[in-house]
Amino acid sequence: MLNFKEYLKQNIQDNHIEMLMPSRDYTENELLYMRGYTQALEDMYDDYNGELDEIKRQKYEFSLN
Repeated sequence: MLNFKEYLKQNIQDNHIEMLMPSRDYTENELLYMRGYTQALEDMYDDYNGELDEIKRQKYEFSLN
């Protein structure tokens, strides 16, 4: 699970760098797509962090029932 988290984080950083210092000329539509894609990755990263805490909590929560 942590590998997935690191992979997401690295992709977000790479996309930010690419948008700041493009490796080629992008069309306006491509830039728009890149911003949306990066935002989707950031949202996924935030959701994953929240759900990971909940999964860990449930994993170690004991019940007498």
